[in-house]
Amino acid sequence: WAMGQALALSDRLGMPWKPGPADQSMNPLVANYETSDGRWIALTCLQAGVYWGSMCEVIERLDLAVDERFARHADLVANCTPAMHELSAAFAARPLAEWIERLANFTGQWAVVQDSVEVISDPQTVANGYLQECYSAEGTAFRLVAAPVQYNGSPAVPTRAPQFNEHCEEILGEIGLDMDAIIQLKIDGVVA
Repeated sequence: WAMGQALALSDRLGMPWKPGPADQSMNPLVANYETSDGRWIALTCLQAGVYWGSMCEVIERLDLAVDERFARHADLVANCTPAMHELSAAFAARPLAEWIERLANFTGQWAVVQDSVEVISDPQTVANGYLQECYSAEGTAFRLVAAPVQYNGSPAVPTRAPQFNEHCEEILGEIGLDMDAIIQLKIDGVVA
């Protein structure tokens, strides 16, 4: 839901959003890594010390598992940049499909980073109703990300936003103004 605007724009333009640089993490196992085919793997292993050895097996770098710089979680944090360089080089050496196979039995948390266009057609996005059909005032169909709050298991049905000044006369009439008073307010520049 937090990416709703980016997803709606990607749906409209057919262009994906790119993730930020991987070197902004304090934990080498909480970062995005680019694969040789330009795709991305997201690691979200908050307990780096717990998963480091397993990750070293996955990337076939057992030497890193016994490297003193990375021996404990605190060491990984202190030496995050060199650890991230090692992981970046490893992930950059193989395509996404191969990493998916290699990570299949990894017990840490990871996912393929889908671009915003891929998310739109992801089977879980569709199955969970995360995108809803909306219509502009002219009747043009477009999709928006559903609100995260659901009632009775279903998201609220989206409606279009009003056009500028669309309900002005109706609202002013509801508070007791007649058409002559509304026209005078328009002449005076009080309302549009």
